Amino acid sequence: MKFIYILILLIALAIPGYLPAPDLPPGGNSFLLLEKMRNDIIKKDKVQFSVKYYRFKKLLAKYESESNWKEYSKFGFIGKYQFGKSALDATGYGNISLQEFKSNPNSFSEQDQEKAMDILLKINESVMIKSISKYVGMIFYDSIPITRMGILAAAHLAGPANVKEFLDSFGEKNFQDRLGTSISDYLYRFSM
Repeated sequence: MKFIYILILLIALAIPGYLPAPDLPPGGNSFLLLEKMRNDIIKKDKVQFSVKYYRFKKLLAKYESESNWKEYSKFGFIGKYQFGKSALDATGYGNISLQEFKSNPNSFSEQDQEKAMDILLKINESVMIKSISKYVGMIFYDSIPITRMGILAAAHLAGPANVKEFLDSFGEKNFQDRLGTSISDYLYRFSM
């Protein structure tokens, strides 16, 4: 009985038109189908990012500082999102120093930190747009889905140049910060 079932299945597969063909674009090019599928994934990822934006920021703040807007580190990172000097400069808050923040956290209020994070995410997204288009939807290390949120979180950790290098090397160049947190850690943690 098993033999007959396998034989019928093999015959069905051999007869053209017996099984439904995939919905190929005009011309029947399977590469165009794959490109269409990737574009659909990128569009879905962008929509998910818009919907989950505030949840993403909340998770990033929790991971960076336990959501404590008055937090600072011995390495000079400040606030809820642990802004470094280059991030502060890029967002227009470069006049704030670690010493000033330590003595008066209101010099970089929680509201200012939220504004700075919104600006930084927009900057990083614009810098990373080609990488987002190229890599979103891929899987690295057989377990890390590449998403817009993951890329932006990793860019916050390591800077866009290091994330581009990681993606372009397919994970070979995996930057780690002083605490040993890597780009792949953030890509995985924030692949929501």
